[in-house]
Amino acid sequence: MNLYLIFKSFHIFFMVAWFAGIFYLPRLFVNHIETSNIDIKNQLLEMEKRLIRFITPLGILSIVFGLLMAYLSGNFLNFLSQDWIMLKISIVFGLIWYQLFCYQIINKLECNSLEWSSFKMRLFNELPVLFLIIGIFAAVYKF
Repeated sequence: MNLYLIFKSFHIFFMVAWFAGIFYLPRLFVNHIETSNIDIKNQLLEMEKRLIRFITPLGILSIVFGLLMAYLSGNFLNFLSQDWIMLKISIVFGLIWYQLFCYQIINKLECNSLEWSSFKMRLFNELPVLFLIIGIFAAVYKF
């Protein structure tokens, strides 16, 4: 069996799992912002913390298998110099920034110092959708 395809399969699996968590986490934030019940806020905070701890290794594994695919491509530096790969790498950095920002949001929610409205959080929730669609088109069309 081709090792490249095995790594590619794992890369796709971990990427999908990472995105699932990234899509769900801000939705928890919206619910957290919109509720006034302290018990529900505490429960949502625990869910947010567990989810971000769960998705972090998924993102790391997605990146690791992506790099392994690049390594197996034959010419690592040539592979990384392609425009579509550079775009995907930029998206990965964007996702890392997004997740780190989610860590900050969790900390602010825990201290009751987040000043965002649920509408602003809903807009924030759409950012990973843009990352995903651009990444998919870059990988499919290799532009």
